Amino acid sequence: MPRFPLLLRLLGSALLVAGALCASRRADAKPTGSKGEPQRLQVPGESDAFYFEPNERGLKPVIIYLHGRGNNPQQDCRDWARVGTAFGWVLCPQGPEDRGGGARSWANDPAHGKEIIDASLQALRAKYNRRVQLRGNVLVGFSEGAFIAMQVGLKDPTTWNRWLILAANDQYWMGDEAASLLHEGRNKIKRVYLITGEEDGVAENTTRVGDMVKAEKIPVRVRIKAGLGHQVPADRMITTYRRPLAWLTSAP
Repeated sequence: MPRFPLLLRLLGSALLVAGALCASRRADAKPTGSKGEPQRLQVPGESDAFYFEPNERGLKPVIIYLHGRGNNPQQDCRDWARVGTAFGWVLCPQGPEDRGGGARSWANDPAHGKEIIDASLQALRAKYNRRVQLRGNVLVGFSEGAFIAMQVGLKDPTTWNRWLILAANDQYWMGDEAASLLHEGRNKIKRVYLITGEEDGVAENTTRVGDMVKAEKIPVRVRIKAGLGHQVPADRMITTYRRPLAWLTSAP
């Protein structure tokens, strides 16, 4: 009998340690696995967008992803949901040009692209009301989508004041207007993160974009990823984008 209270104390201590370890693992856990199929969002006057709800309820930012030329936005949305839903809504509009088999393009048309982006965000807000944030959201663009994103971000730095640009190119910002808009928006743009594969032909262009943003005293991080080409493989989505999204969304 004397040993029984001691045994209970030891067991209680073991449970406390195990609970602490489990809590630590949850805190450090990385989003993994498929999120299933995206939901479809009717966008007035445009093709349907795809989206995933955030992991947690309440008012959350929107992470909008602009696909590359010839990519499948529905599949891209599945991939981005694995990492993005930990931070907010994942919204994936479709470019206006249908290339068949689910492939789309933005037709190198940033004006129409902005109309699609604006309409998609408003449609999501109309469906979910105050759960959808209208300002301070994250704009993500890849390749041709990066071209659209870099133009839209300049034109609307209030709605989209955190940018994650994949394969950025300084040639997307040629002309006096772009330089002027970047300067005017320098106090509204919170953070910019640029990621390009080391083997991508626009790696040097990405570095120049970073220099342009830095010159305006906008917080910017540039990552030229060794061993990567133009596109990040699906199995590296989480390890590549989790920290950038955490950094972007943590800005006040």
